[in-house]
Amino acid sequence: MEKELKTVSIDGLEEIGRGMTSRVYKLDEDKVIKVFYPGIAVDEIEAERIASRLAFIKDIPVAITYQLVRVSDGYGIIYELVEADTLASTIGKAPELLSEYAIKSAKLLKKLHNTKYAEGELPDIRQAWWRLCTIGLNKYISEEESEKLQKYLFIFPARNTFIHGDYHAFNILVRSDELILIDVGDASLGHPIFDLASVYMANILIPKGASEERRKQLILSPEQFTCFYDVFISTYFDGDVDKKNRFTEVIKSLAALRLCITHALIPGKDDDERIAFIRPKMEELLSLMDDIERKILNDF
Repeated sequence: MEKELKTVSIDGLEEIGRGMTSRVYKLDEDKVIKVFYPGIAVDEIEAERIASRLAFIKDIPVAITYQLVRVSDGYGIIYELVEADTLASTIGKAPELLSEYAIKSAKLLKKLHNTKYAEGELPDIRQAWWRLCTIGLNKYISEEESEKLQKYLFIFPARNTFIHGDYHAFNILVRSDELILIDVGDASLGHPIFDLASVYMANILIPKGASEERRKQLILSPEQFTCFYDVFISTYFDGDVDKKNRFTEVIKSLAALRLCITHALIPGKDDDERIAFIRPKMEELLSLMDDIERKILNDF
């Protein structure tokens, strides 16, 4: 496949964004190029391109995907340039619209969760999370704890429901009041609870634990993120307080696990930092897991 790929130079291009796995550059007036860091397998990058293309075909509002290309010693994907602010920036400029956009984003996520795929079109979310555990988190937990964690993940039933995988206010653009999704590299199939856990992590756990410098980057205050989540989750469950309450503990447990996985994989931290962050959270989660498993079996 590499011989067939067009080579693109990013020399002199304006960087307009970056994340844990890539940087985004403005390629021309209509396109951007998402350049993945060296070492990320081309098959993983191609899987993101396919996931984005499939989402577009199924009428999920995503940026148009063009092609996979070579960039120096790595790879990139060329996307449509969407002239729009992130949802976080939009709310930051007009905080009075926070509740309105929380409702819109909850309804959009429900649309995603009502979008069905054929079996095997995208990865299984349980397998995807377990893979992240094996390459990152398992270094900091015992073999017995790892086995218990794997069992926990696979208690959730398999589904052919579209899961975004990283649904938050920086992966949603606002264009003429329309919400457009970006960064579908974690797209998969599975139970919606995994997306709700990512929403909880992004709106509650990360802002709460952020440094002062990081909070400036997040644009919104922890209180605003909490307010956003409260409106979002109530809307998602159609105002059914009992249903929301029954799922809350499970959402929190998966969010804590995802945060630990993220902390295990994020670059620039030494093992002592990772252990100090991960071990207390994992010990608490593992101690509650039997009770949570019973609730899962009863509710799902």
